[in-house]
Amino acid sequence: MVELSIESNYSNNVSSTEEIKVGHALAHIVAAASIVEEIEGELPEVNDTVRKYADAWIMEMAPIDYYPGLAEMLGCRIKKKLTQVFDEITEEELATTLDDVIELKRALDNGEIIYNYADIEVRVERLLRALGVEINDFASVLDTPDFYLKLRRLLAILVVAIGISSVRTKWIAESQ
Repeated sequence: MVELSIESNYSNNVSSTEEIKVGHALAHIVAAASIVEEIEGELPEVNDTVRKYADAWIMEMAPIDYYPGLAEMLGCRIKKKLTQVFDEITEEELATTLDDVIELKRALDNGEIIYNYADIEVRVERLLRALGVEINDFASVLDTPDFYLKLRRLLAILVVAIGISSVRTKWIAESQ
C-alpha cells in the first residue's frame, strides 16, 4: 500500500504526521490543480504533479484486467481532464470513490465476497460520466454472467480513464 503523509509543525515544535489514503491525496491534488488551471491556465509543473499522484493511485490498482482496445475505446470518449470533473462531482466524492475502488480491488484480488458493490458501481459511473464517458458504451464489455469479471472490467475502465484523463483531455493511442 502506498501511503502519503503530510508533515506539519506546530508552534511548539511538535511534529505530527497524518496518514492520507492515496485516493484522497489524488483528489486533493486534482482539486488544487483545477483551481490553479482556472487562475493561471495549464502549467507543466502542475500537470506533472497530477500525473505523479495519478500514477501512485494506478499503482495501487495494479494489476488490472486490461482487455484489447480499452485505451482506444476510452481515448476517443474522454472529453475532460481529471481536473475538470468538479462541476459534476465533489472533491470528497472523488476521494471516496478512488479509495473505495482500491479496497474493492483488494477484496477481489483476495477472493472475498463483495457486498457493497452497488454504491461503488454508481460512484464509478458518476466519475466516468464527469469525464465524458458513458458506461452504456461499454455494455458489451460489462455484459458477462461472471459478476467478479464484470467488476474487474469496470475497475479496468476506471483505471485507464484516470490514466488518460490525468495526461490530457484528448488522448491518442500512438502518443503513449
